[in-house]
Amino acid sequence: MTFLKVCFLIFVKDLKDEIRKKENILASLFFGLLSVVLFHFAVDSTEIDLSKDGSGLLWLIIIFAGTIFMQNLFKKEEENGTFYALILAPVDRAAVYLGKFAVSFLFLLILEFFLFALSFFFFNFPVLKSFFWLLLILCSINAGFSALGTLISSLTVNQKGSFILYPLLLYPLLFPLFIAAVSLTQRFIKAQLSFSEPWLRLVILFDIIFLTVSSLLFELITEE
Repeated sequence: MTFLKVCFLIFVKDLKDEIRKKENILASLFFGLLSVVLFHFAVDSTEIDLSKDGSGLLWLIIIFAGTIFMQNLFKKEEENGTFYALILAPVDRAAVYLGKFAVSFLFLLILEFFLFALSFFFFNFPVLKSFFWLLLILCSINAGFSALGTLISSLTVNQKGSFILYPLLLYPLLFPLFIAAVSLTQRFIKAQLSFSEPWLRLVILFDIIFLTVSSLLFELITEE
């Protein structure tokens, strides 16, 4: 099979599994909903400045909710005993990684639209100010987040205490991406974004490096 066909088959298989089982999706969405509602009642929405504190809190919710989903990416293979069968299949292992990556990317995009819509309802977040720039921010951040999240999920799949180990490995690596996401969102709210934005170029560079490195590392990890 061709590389792209393997990626597509892994993506479709995992997407169907997630939709059928629903545990990971519902847990992440419910966590995001609960966090935004608690945030709404914990602060005075008339005084909070979305261009400062609000952006950081919103991205923290996205990262925590996304972690709930991504740390279980390989869980079904572990439970069914098919993880080794998957990596021993006569296909390019990078294609397996990219199929899982695509599932993470799509879910994060759905999660973010859900949370930004809630933020629009509760805090009058300017989602409709420039949909193009918002989509560009989300896609660029998701690429790096999904690349790291998928790789670390494969690293911790057979480890004891993986629910603790996963965030301990992921969050330090995500720190520069989190800072960039907050900064870009703040500039989006102020309508000051442009293609020459240094944070945007940094995120794109981050995406290219970590997606490439993660694909190569996945092949090395699964050989051990």
